[in-house]
Amino acid sequence: MSQPLVSRQTAIDQLRKSDERWGAAVRAFDSYPVRLRALADAASNHSRALILADLANISWEPRPGARNVQLADGLEAASGRPGPKATWRRFDQGVKNIGLALEGDSIVGLAAAFSKLSEVAVELADACEAEQPQRATG
Repeated sequence: MSQPLVSRQTAIDQLRKSDERWGAAVRAFDSYPVRLRALADAASNHSRALILADLANISWEPRPGARNVQLADGLEAASGRPGPKATWRRFDQGVKNIGLALEGDSIVGLAAAFSKLSEVAVELADACEAEQPQRATG
């Protein structure tokens, strides 16, 4: 194994912070655009923290059964979510891919799954904002 590029403690601290941020974003009950943007930001941050952990030579411990991971109410398929159904299908696949990556042993693969979900969440936030009626100005 090569020399770590960042200290183990720094990487662990960042992973803890990103875990807290991810949890808060998943549990939030803001409007869809706000919630999806917070989720996208948290997923991107988590991806970066995982890459930092890889640079610190931290290995990922597989989490059996994680493929069935679900997010909070309002983000699940049966919740009547606004926005394009096709993009929500990609979002659901992204969540599933995170679960599959959690079961694996590749921290880089897990980082990629979070990064991809971040991209789709931004698309959904944009679409939800575009669907909202324009507020009257004046």
